[in-house]
Amino acid sequence: TYNLFEEIIFLLCGYIPYCWDLSCHVGKAYFGWNENDNEIKISLIFMAVNVIIGTITSLPFELYSTFRIEKKHGFNKQTPQLFFTDKVKGLLLTCVFGGPFVALLLKIIKMGGESFYIYVWAFTFVFSVFMMTIVPVVIMPLFNKYEPLPEGSLKEQIYELAGRLEFPLTKLFVMDGSKRSSHSNAFMFGFFKNKRIVLFDTLMEQVHDDEILAILGHELGHWKMGHTVTNFVISQLYTGASFYCFSLCFNSHELYRAFGFNDESRPVPTIIALLLFFQTIWAPIDKALSYIMTVFSRKCEFEADKFSVDLGMSQKLQSGLCKIHLENLGA
Repeated sequence: TYNLFEEIIFLLCGYIPYCWDLSCHVGKAYFGWNENDNEIKISLIFMAVNVIIGTITSLPFELYSTFRIEKKHGFNKQTPQLFFTDKVKGLLLTCVFGGPFVALLLKIIKMGGESFYIYVWAFTFVFSVFMMTIVPVVIMPLFNKYEPLPEGSLKEQIYELAGRLEFPLTKLFVMDGSKRSSHSNAFMFGFFKNKRIVLFDTLMEQVHDDEILAILGHELGHWKMGHTVTNFVISQLYTGASFYCFSLCFNSHELYRAFGFNDESRPVPTIIALLLFFQTIWAPIDKALSYIMTVFSRKCEFEADKFSVDLGMSQKLQSGLCKIHLENLGA
């Protein structure tokens, strides 16, 4: 709710033109850049300014949510030091990955001609696969510790279940989620014949081994029934459709004038065109599609539940899900 309110206020008060002018001033004063010859560099300053301002405006709400609401219900385990350390790491990762991504995206749009959306689509696909590859093995370990699941009956049963379903499980990890929150979860990742499963240490404390196995039966059901691949394909189609629609509005100067960019002697920056398109024209479409995806997501969840039930784990799935639902207060 606050984010929507903030976006409306920023749009009505001319925040975006002001922020762009500020970025141009900083670029010219400190680096000798101008918006005509160095648009992408100015755009990176613009993004940096927005990230900093967004971090500052959202910080009070995040602090209240973490150290008041989460603590009130017994979920929060992290210290203020860990909270701010995570913030710094997140900002650094935004610079390392977000900066080059935005720069390449803008370059492709400017050089791609009228069919730039096709090249953008291909670029975002490659970037998505790249991030899906490195996030679990490079980025997530910067925030949490991953240790192999200790030898024992649980590990043997999980490998046996994976074998029954022909799931190419190569590694089993336990993640120290308890150092931040008492919320519990389990997930899997990996491509082709190199799949891995991660269990939160909180999950192992809240439910019994056979209930963990039933919950994993649910998660493996998503994989076996192709939900993971389907969601990835849908996300790529969504990206392609959104950038195609953006290409139809890219040269709509009426849109930009409506939000303060009415100086025809200055070209409208590509980053501004993107921002205004996704905040105004595409926003209602996104809401409608989000509702459809929520309905589809629930369908997939019920199918994964049935998959676990068909494996003969009905009672343990029920008791396990009830336990984590109660432990997480339905969150």
